[in-house]
Amino acid sequence: MLRGEHVMARVLRGRLVPHRLPTSDRRALDVAAELSGLYAAHRDRPRAELEERLAAAEEELGPRLDPRRGFRIVRALGKLLEERSGWAAPTPADPYTVRTRVFELAAAMPELPSEEVGLLEAPTRDEVLSRVARETGLEDPASVMYADRQGAQLLGAFEEPAPEELLGRYNVAQVQGVLYGARELTVDLGREADARLVFHYVKLMDLIYRLETTGRGYRIHLDGPLSIFGGTRKYGLRLAKFLPGLLLTAPWRLSAAVEWRGRDTTLELDSESSDLASHYRGPREEGREVNEAFVRAWERARDTGSWEMEPGPGVLPLPELKTALVPDFSLRHAGTGEVAHLEVLGFWSERHLVDRVALLREARRRGHRFLIAASEKLGAAPEVLAEAAGGEVVPFKNRLEVKAVLRALGEDAAPDV
Repeated sequence: MLRGEHVMARVLRGRLVPHRLPTSDRRALDVAAELSGLYAAHRDRPRAELEERLAAAEEELGPRLDPRRGFRIVRALGKLLEERSGWAAPTPADPYTVRTRVFELAAAMPELPSEEVGLLEAPTRDEVLSRVARETGLEDPASVMYADRQGAQLLGAFEEPAPEELLGRYNVAQVQGVLYGARELTVDLGREADARLVFHYVKLMDLIYRLETTGRGYRIHLDGPLSIFGGTRKYGLRLAKFLPGLLLTAPWRLSAAVEWRGRDTTLELDSESSDLASHYRGPREEGREVNEAFVRAWERARDTGSWEMEPGPGVLPLPELKTALVPDFSLRHAGTGEVAHLEVLGFWSERHLVDRVALLREARRRGHRFLIAASEKLGAAPEVLAEAAGGEVVPFKNRLEVKAVLRALGEDAAPDV
């Protein structure tokens, strides 16, 4: 991911156009190859030396790409290469411990007047370091004292990308960067698109969403970081991380309302013309921490009141309400066969929670039972959460408790274990 200073875009007739480097541009490919080679050749060398070489590369390689903004492009490419790098301390010793001991011995030295005879025979720097060497077994304590500084780290693992791959990652990262300032984002998925795959990433990133069924597939409304009341930086990063997941399928169209440099603009992309490639390798098995902890707690629970839990059904269309929901779990009563679906919300806003509760209550009147679990950490007004928690909403703090879910289902729950 790029930082704000690396992100570049221009506004053309109200449309936001992120900067991109054509993967067929020979000059850009050459610069990408040189930067990747610089990293690859720097293995087992200190970070400070690499930073000096990168600074020189900005002046040398930047003008090849753009006389005015070339240095920013080189810095952005370097940031993406940094994400593929692994750094390690240059010594297994603890620099803080060594440094502290040196300072302790130095502080204990006698303060002799300058005219004192034999001043040069008083304990000296070399004697202090020699004593630390004897105590720690280090050959050269002075070289270890500041080895915990970032500039002293040594480059270890480095996953060198092909030049085309690095440019492709740059283009996606520029789009991700403008999404930091999104107010809302709408994605239209065609019937041929893998909706379950897309919603894997919607749920994995804990995004606030509304889902509609359309004649051509699904329409997903995602809240942007500027629309919620807290955690905007973290939420903005998660929204940006959703984009590569969307790129794994097609067809789709994306429209985002973005605040860019104090102006309201629109970002528009589609799977046919965007020419963006995902660097994700597809869904992994691990889920969100709250969900994983809830599954473990359910398996340990002494009594679940004949309710059995299973994974959610994926996208669950509700044609009569002209919408769809994506529950995380389905709870089935072994005796009556009743099914209740449970969705765990990561981020949410007051408006989103109120709208979602109204939808769930309407769905229940039509024979569909849904519960949602909402974290209390996001700072919403207590009265809003209290009003929503009338049976459809299960509040939680650090973990979602089994007994709270069973209570919402109308069961007398045994204590969690």
